[in-house]
Amino acid sequence: MEKIIKGATIFYGADLEEQQGRAIWIKDNKIHKVLKESEVPNGVSVENKTGKYLFPGLIDLHVHIMWDGSRDPVDTHEKESYEQKLIRSVSNCPKYLEAGITTIRDLGSIDDIALHVSEAIERRTMNGPRIIACGKTLTMTGGHDPFWGRFIDGPFEALKGVREQIYKGAKVIKVSATGGVYGRTKGEQVDHTELSYEELKVICDEAHKFGLKVASHAIGKDGIINSVKAGVDTIEHGHFINEEIIEYMLERDISWVPTLYIYHQIARLSGVPTYAQEKAKRIVEIHEETFSKFFNSGVLVGAGSDAGSVLTPHPTIVEELLTMKKFTNDLLSTIKTATTNAGKILGIPVGQIKENYIADFILIDKNPLEDIKALQNVIEVYLGGNLIKRNKELDSIN
Repeated sequence: MEKIIKGATIFYGADLEEQQGRAIWIKDNKIHKVLKESEVPNGVSVENKTGKYLFPGLIDLHVHIMWDGSRDPVDTHEKESYEQKLIRSVSNCPKYLEAGITTIRDLGSIDDIALHVSEAIERRTMNGPRIIACGKTLTMTGGHDPFWGRFIDGPFEALKGVREQIYKGAKVIKVSATGGVYGRTKGEQVDHTELSYEELKVICDEAHKFGLKVASHAIGKDGIINSVKAGVDTIEHGHFINEEIIEYMLERDISWVPTLYIYHQIARLSGVPTYAQEKAKRIVEIHEETFSKFFNSGVLVGAGSDAGSVLTPHPTIVEELLTMKKFTNDLLSTIKTATTNAGKILGIPVGQIKENYIADFILIDKNPLEDIKALQNVIEVYLGGNLIKRNKELDSIN
C-alpha cells in the first residue's frame, strides 16, 4: 500500500509543529517521507485534504475494554457470563477508532479477555485500535481488583505470575502495588501497600528481560516508592507522589499516567457505590494538587482515561485532556500526553507524524492546538495508513 496525502495542515514531530504545504508519503503502513507538496513524485496515488487538519492518532494509556462505564461496572460483570463479557469487549473496540483513538493500553481484564481481543485485531478478524494489553493483573491474594487478578504471594509466585502472562501473550505487565478507590467493596484502602518491593523487583526484572514494560497501580506513597525503586515503567494514578518520589522517577526514567477524570466522576456524581465515593472524596483534591505541582517536573506524563470504569464510558480521552488542561493551562503540553508522550511511554513508533513512524493519524475540521474539543469531531481515521473511517462529506473534496 502506497499513497500520498496533501493539502491539510499537518502537525509534525514531537512538538506537533504546524506545517502547511507539506505532503505525507505513506508506504508499507509507515510514514515514508514528509515532503514539500512541490516535491510530490509522479506515479503515486494522491489524496487532497485541502482546508483540513491532519493530526496524530490519539492514544489512551489506561482503559478496560470489558467494563461498561456504568455507575458500578463490577456489578455488571458479576451478573454476566464469560461470553457476554467478551461480546462487550469486542463491541467497545470500534468506538475508539470512531473517535480517532488508534492505540490503547488495556490494564486489566477477566480471564485475559483483552489479550484475545488484541490478537483478533492483529489477525484482522475484527476492527479495532491497536491494543497493548496485560490480561490479568498481578496482585496479592485478595488485593485490588481481585476479579481479574493473578494472585501472587512472595517472590517465587511473582516470578511465576509474570512468566504466565508473558506466555499468554501480554504486551505489558500490570501490577497492583496499593489498594484502590473502586473494585472491592470492603477491606481495601488506597494507602494499603499490597505488593512488597521484593515481589515488584522480581516482576520488573523478568518483564524487562523479555522486553515488556511494567505499569503499576499505585496511589499510596509507600506503594509508589516500592514501585519506583523496583523499576516499574509507569505509575498509574499516583495521588501521593511527592518531591522525593519525583526525584526517583526522574533518575530512573519512570513515567506517570495520572487518570484525573475518573476520580472526579466517582467523587462528585450521584449513584456510584458509597464505599468508592467516600474514598474518592478524601483524595481527589490531593490528586489535583499533586498533578498541578509535578506536571512540569520533567517526568514524562501520559494520558489515560480509565475508560470503562465508573461513569467513564468508552472512549473518554478528550474528557481526560480537558480535565488535565484545568490544572496545567498549557494546551500543547496537555495534548502531547495523548500523542507524543504516550508513544514514548509505549516505546513504539506511534503518536507522531514523522518519518518511519506508523501511519496513524486523524483528519479534523479545526485546529486542536486552539481548542481540545476539535478532537471530538473526527472526519477520517487512518490506522497504519489504511483508511478506517470516512465522513461522506469529503467525497466532494477529492
